[in-house]
Amino acid sequence: MLKAATTLPVGARVTVTLPERYLLLGAALVYGVPLAAVLFGASVAALLFDSDLAAAAGAGVALLGALLAASLVRRRLEQATLRRLAVQLLA
Repeated sequence: MLKAATTLPVGARVTVTLPERYLLLGAALVYGVPLAAVLFGASVAALLFDSDLAAAAGAGVALLGALLAASLVRRRLEQATLRRLAVQLLA
């Protein structure tokens, strides 16, 4: 739930703003971290085992690890984002 600085009537038109930093952090968490994990996991497994199957398995394992790590960080990012959203009534 978003909290506004003033009372807003039902159906009022508002603007909701968010600092750019949080948009970038969200995109990095959702897209960048899993992508980096897949590339890293595939590279390491391919170097260690010299096999395409190992590279695919390494990518999958790394992706699962990244998704688990991202889910732990996601809640903190969401809470920080909600604290910085600004709701303003349009004139």
